[in-house]
Amino acid sequence: MFEENPPSRYLTRLVHPGDPQETNTAVSRISGDQKKTGHIPGDNSNTSAPSGDSAANPTSLQHHLAHLRRLMSRQKAEYESEIASLEQRNRELQLEIKDMHSKLGQQREWSSLAEMKIQNAERAKEDAERRNEMLQKEMEEFFETFGEINRWK
Repeated sequence: MFEENPPSRYLTRLVHPGDPQETNTAVSRISGDQKKTGHIPGDNSNTSAPSGDSAANPTSLQHHLAHLRRLMSRQKAEYESEIASLEQRNRELQLEIKDMHSKLGQQREWSSLAEMKIQNAERAKEDAERRNEMLQKEMEEFFETFGEINRWK
């Protein structure tokens, strides 16, 4: 029954940077089981257990199956924990992005207001320069007229 799906017999944890020892241990156990039983993954030519191990083999398979279930359970818990951690980090990053969008909007408004003030200041400067030029011309005309009047006196 178990031999019909041999790859399931060799399930191990994915290697995580923090705990490669446990994965190496599981792989070593499976390699040892392969040497003991003579079974090679993907090789279905030897589907029946050796006759001398018929009494011990079901217990050993049950033990191995229980071990794999514990590994899968631990793996599932780790993955669910990692998923929860990633989801929490995602929520934090989404809040940070929302805050940054808000700040960006405020910066755009400030920039727009600053640009309008600069344009207003430039217009006011141009108007003041035009008024100064007109005043300069009026003063020159006045002094020319006043100078001519003073010459006649």
